[in-house]
Amino acid sequence: MERLNIFATKEETERMKKALITARNTPVIAFSSSHALNEGGLAGQAHKRVAEDCHALALAHGLPEIEGFYGLDCETGEFVKA
Repeated sequence: MERLNIFATKEETERMKKALITARNTPVIAFSSSHALNEGGLAGQAHKRVAEDCHALALAHGLPEIEGFYGLDCETGEFVKA
């Protein structure tokens, strides 16, 4: 994990923390075998949404587009890259 020395605001960090908690508490319910295998059910969709939101936030802070997603250290608010 590479720390990028770019930081989200406290409000942004708190919003991402809440979204992550919601995703962690989302049950693994799938409406079909395709939904389960391709998207990971509701829990997989929730986690992907958090990753996409975090990535968009990183781009809004001036980080360049990358393959995959940027992450966020929710303790410090610093963006990270795997």
